[in-house]
Amino acid sequence: MTRTLPRLAIAFLLAVAATAILASIVQTQINLGRLVDLGAPITTGLRALTTAQDVAFFGPVMAAITAAAFLPAFLVAGWVSRSLPQARVPIFALAGAVSLWTAFEVMGVFTPMPTLIAAARTAGGLMAMAATGLVGGTLFAGLTAARSRSIPAQI
Repeated sequence: MTRTLPRLAIAFLLAVAATAILASIVQTQINLGRLVDLGAPITTGLRALTTAQDVAFFGPVMAAITAAAFLPAFLVAGWVSRSLPQARVPIFALAGAVSLWTAFEVMGVFTPMPTLIAAARTAGGLMAMAATGLVGGTLFAGLTAARSRSIPAQI
């Protein structure tokens, strides 16, 4: 199967969605952990409800951030991976993580509040949030890999 534009678009959207959902969950857990550290009573039910709400309401915001970050990063990763086809998956995974790291840093410069995404305020939180891009990059690389076609032997 060739890398057609619709196939690339679907792979891109799936990578963005997977990353946005995972990043929303990571962000929620980091923020809830900080509240627990301050003494807030966070039950398992409240944790689950908050996580679901964040995926539903913060997820689309995270998806927009992710799409804006992934697009140029994946274009560059595609270009680089042509020279290093055996490293295609790690190249795209790294592109996903670095692009989110960059997006969070750039947003920090241009938004009025210290950090738009609260979970990215610390080095550990920033690393955890950026690491979700590894999933999206890996997924995109896997979904867009050239598939070999086996030709049946003629009898």
